Amino acid sequence: MEGEMSQRLGQLMLLGMLLAMASATNSSLAFQGNEYLNGIPERFDETQLWRVHNMSDAMLQSIPVGQVLEEKFGGNIWKENSKFLDVSIGKEHVKAARSFLQAHRLDAEVLSDNVQSLIDQELLEGIQATQAQPGARSKKASRSGSGMHWKDYHDLETIYAFMREIRAKYPNICRLYTIGQTAEKRDLKVLRISENPREFKKVWIDGGIHAREWISPATVTFILYQLMHNWENQPAHIRGLTWYIMPVMNPDGYEYSRTTNRLWRKNRSASRRTNCFGVDLNRNFDIGWTGFGSSKDPCSDVYRGSAAASELETKAVSDFLAKRKYNLEAYLTYHSYGQMVVYPWAYKAVKVKDSSVLQRVASTAVDRIAQKTGSSYTAAVTHEVLGIAGGGSDDWSRAALGVKYVYTIELRDRGTYGFVLPPKFIKDTALEGWTVAETVAQSIG
Repeated sequence: MEGEMSQRLGQLMLLGMLLAMASATNSSLAFQGNEYLNGIPERFDETQLWRVHNMSDAMLQSIPVGQVLEEKFGGNIWKENSKFLDVSIGKEHVKAARSFLQAHRLDAEVLSDNVQSLIDQELLEGIQATQAQPGARSKKASRSGSGMHWKDYHDLETIYAFMREIRAKYPNICRLYTIGQTAEKRDLKVLRISENPREFKKVWIDGGIHAREWISPATVTFILYQLMHNWENQPAHIRGLTWYIMPVMNPDGYEYSRTTNRLWRKNRSASRRTNCFGVDLNRNFDIGWTGFGSSKDPCSDVYRGSAAASELETKAVSDFLAKRKYNLEAYLTYHSYGQMVVYPWAYKAVKVKDSSVLQRVASTAVDRIAQKTGSSYTAAVTHEVLGIAGGGSDDWSRAALGVKYVYTIELRDRGTYGFVLPPKFIKDTALEGWTVAETVAQSIG
């Protein structure tokens, strides 16, 4: 934990230095394949975050707004659906991009006029929160070897240390798997919790498929904590299941987002054709792989890869679950943002046959979230609220493995902070994620 704190403090010290040199640096950094060669973290000073409305009008005109903003104006798409598009635009492209939108009678609302200020706020708030009660934290840290808490976002090693700590505390019911390695040789880790793994019905929970969605691994580790800190007193519908927990499916991308580019989405595999890095793991599963919602361009944020399941992470998860599909009842994958609980299909504009059951369970979870935290979530079919996208892990688990309760949980918020959700919201957001898992567990029983 001390190592992580010193790393975060070092980042904070860098802020002052970088702010002073930002304007000069931003124009002169050597750039290659989405990376800065001199190792200085990418900054987003005066980068604006827009919400483009009237997207249905753009569709009627057959204008690929997101694609144009990404390819011609260096835009970074945060969220895209039939109603709106959230996209960040660098200051050097703001004027031209706005002219493009106006030419097509599209309206852009500015959600933030400086994305870097959101990132700086997130970092500073996390450091302040963890330093606020040093005596209490020291005591807790000495009791919890991993130093896990939900006042700030953690690096991969802290998350893995937390998983090892739980395995050591409950050796009779926990097994820690390394199911593969990434392109940068990081382990892919899954923790199994079960009193009877051969017979109990199974639940899979993953987070961190997309690197920049930090609230996702934070939520999945909180779910793990909620399961285990009081395991002996858990109700039968919790203890009577086998839980598979994978907090970070994309370790390379996650660490890259923490050190180099806060808005990085993909993994970090190298492309054979270009200098661009990374594949969108949630477009790489073998379901509707060449369909809508993904790109064959390696430089795109939604690049689907050179083939279905081409990525080490995708293949490791697919192989691991294919061997355990017997009794696999639920697949829960946590993302951000949008505050939604959605279910298949995403790759085609059709509902699954038992959609009424999935809608009922999702609606129950949404009602419980509203009672617990006051947050408003939506329960719906994926393609209706997020648009059509192939290659998703959720659709794959239903089609390939026959999993009944398949949900993608889009956590907070609805766009005010987007991916850069301040640490003060972690605990309640994680509680919302746990509420979904708990509701699904009850439904299985």
